[in-house]
Amino acid sequence: MQNLLQAVRWLCMGLAVIVFAGQLAMVLMRYLLGVGFVELQDAVSYSFAALVALSVAVTFDRDRHVRVDVFRQTWSERVNQSIDRAGDLLFALPVFGLMLWAAYPLVKSSWLILEGSQETGGLPGLFVVKTCLIILPALILLIVLTRLVGVVRRSVS
Repeated sequence: MQNLLQAVRWLCMGLAVIVFAGQLAMVLMRYLLGVGFVELQDAVSYSFAALVALSVAVTFDRDRHVRVDVFRQTWSERVNQSIDRAGDLLFALPVFGLMLWAAYPLVKSSWLILEGSQETGGLPGLFVVKTCLIILPALILLIVLTRLVGVVRRSVS
C-alpha cells in the first residue's frame, strides 16, 4: 500500500511541475509572443484536475487533511484516534463509496467514446483524467480499510 501511495506522491509532484511550467509557458507565450496553444491549455487543465484529485488521497494518508482542531488539542492521543476511526467509519467509507459508485458510469461512458477535449484542436485523453474520479475514492477506501484492519489487529493481539 505504501509503495502505491509513494507512486501517487511522485505522480502528483510531476503533475505540479507540468501545471507550473505549462502555465508559465502559456502566460509568456500569450503576452510576450502573442500566440497560444489549445493543446498546452488542455495539458495544464488535465494535469491540474488530476493533481487535485490524486492529492486528496496523499494528504488523507499523511493525515494532513483539513480539520477543525479546536477541541483536538486538549484531548488525549487515544481519544483523537478514536474520533478519527469513527470519522473513517461514519463519513469516509460511505462518502467515498458513494463517490466510487456514482463516478463509475461517467468514467465508463467516457472510456467507451474515448472522450477528448471539448475545444477544437484540443488534446485527446480526457477519459484518462476522468479515471481519477475512480482512483481517488478507491485509494481513500483502501487507506481507510487498511487503518481499520490495523485497529482490529491491534485490539485482538
